[in-house]
Amino acid sequence: MDFNELQKLMSRVVTSFTAAVENAGIYPNDHPQVLSFIRKTYNLLGELLEVKGEITIILIGDTLMVDKRPLIILDSGKTAFIQIMRDHLIDRVTFVRGLSFAQLEEFVRNLSSASLAAMRSSQYIKFGKLRIKDHDEQDPDHDDSPADEIDTTYDAQVQTTEDRINNIYQNTLDGEKINLEDTDEIVRHFMDNIHREANPLRLLAETKSNDEYTFTHTANVGILTLFLAEYLGFKGSYLNNIGVSAILHDVGKVTTPEEILSKPGPLTSDERTVMETHSTKGAFNLMEQANIPNIAVLAAMEHHMKYNGTGYPRVKGGWEQNIVSQMISITDVYDALRTTRPYRPDPVPLNKVKHILTSESGSSFNPYLVEQFLNLIDK
Repeated sequence: MDFNELQKLMSRVVTSFTAAVENAGIYPNDHPQVLSFIRKTYNLLGELLEVKGEITIILIGDTLMVDKRPLIILDSGKTAFIQIMRDHLIDRVTFVRGLSFAQLEEFVRNLSSASLAAMRSSQYIKFGKLRIKDHDEQDPDHDDSPADEIDTTYDAQVQTTEDRINNIYQNTLDGEKINLEDTDEIVRHFMDNIHREANPLRLLAETKSNDEYTFTHTANVGILTLFLAEYLGFKGSYLNNIGVSAILHDVGKVTTPEEILSKPGPLTSDERTVMETHSTKGAFNLMEQANIPNIAVLAAMEHHMKYNGTGYPRVKGGWEQNIVSQMISITDVYDALRTTRPYRPDPVPLNKVKHILTSESGSSFNPYLVEQFLNLIDK
């Protein structure tokens, strides 16, 4: 297949795919028009993947790229397709041979309902941000032309939100500074999805392996905490700082041994002591960083404290947990109980989670925040 043929077929894919997403946002799941556009897109992709094995669409500025060349599409479908990618903070989508109709249908419906954060890249559909590798040697005549930028995109890797949180955490372990532009962008991504999704609980991702638990859990805590904070009336820069605090609350866990984090049984006394150091380590780490909101330092230290002054770390002098830490402690426990863990093969049923939060209201948790959080969950 030469590039002219690829251009024509990809133009039809983009137009059909865009129509599928737009119609899925208007009509019920079983509407024949929605299924028709998804089926048409699936068949067109099938033709492409039969020849190429996989096809990647990359967005650079206002340009769609395929095979390192701009994709020329003359109809309005291109603009709408680019807007869909931007709405979900996607720079790259790859479709791989073996893609099933059900997988494509799920992808389309998640895009149309702003639930993409709950969907992870898979073997057959990979999507996310671009991360451009730095080259050790630069051409002295290099002039940062668009052609150079396009060539470097093929050093790019798909990054999910969990990947980006992982990178932030690992960078702190390596002694690197946290880039607040990264955390702010993640917060914006969460807020955009919360505002577009009728039921933001659908945005919560499931943990697929022990290795990814900390970062999937952190993303979920970020979504839940922002959802609650906005519901309570927090706005603007303070709401953003609450989101940053939720994203960074567990940063101290990067120094906790994996065998403790993933242990399938109860922790020993010594292991528990090691585990409990993560809150103070995280706070000290953030204190050494430039421009980190003070509330993020407090949240890292306080999220395992309890409303009645117990928990850890123990602080003398009648220390009271900050309200942001109190919110994170509730969302942290909620997501942890609703997630599969090595020591618990099944999530705790929702009614039991509600009972736990209610029964510990006034002791472990701020009773007003528990009431508001459960109201939000019930809605």
